[in-house]
Amino acid sequence: MSPASVRAARLGLILFLAICVQSAFAESLRLFGVTPDIPLVVAIVGSMFYDANRGALTGFIAGVFHAALTSPSGGGFTALILSRLLVCFGVGWLEERVFRDSFPLALGIVALGSLFTECLFFVIAPQPNPSHWLRQMLFTVLYNTLLTLPVYLTVRKFVASVRDSEDSHSF
Repeated sequence: MSPASVRAARLGLILFLAICVQSAFAESLRLFGVTPDIPLVVAIVGSMFYDANRGALTGFIAGVFHAALTSPSGGGFTALILSRLLVCFGVGWLEERVFRDSFPLALGIVALGSLFTECLFFVIAPQPNPSHWLRQMLFTVLYNTLLTLPVYLTVRKFVASVRDSEDSHSF
């Protein structure tokens, strides 16, 4: 099995586990009326270790499962998928061209990525009460940012180690 396939399988497993944790424990993790978006955090952090296309695929998968789990009333299914796909594509694109992974950068990327995801969702599927949405969005961004450390350490351990060994063999 090639190192790229191992990386993809490991990130897929982490994303699957994040989706399972989200569906099983999201209500138990509710703070101030907000649940974390664990698959989004995993998708954003995972996109930091891939290129734009694989980042987009990661965001698409996270969006499909999030939309399937929440089944938003009054539409919004496509908005959930598209917002995550675009943000993860952007993170993967930036990883290719601008930065390499680091924890302080991951904090900022998750915060901005969560903010952009929520704003894109609002643009695509406007919510009836913007002030309530804004409050929920800010708490969600904060909650997702707080989850960055355990997610980053997990993804770095299981995905980046394979990438680093793959890069050392390319010389």
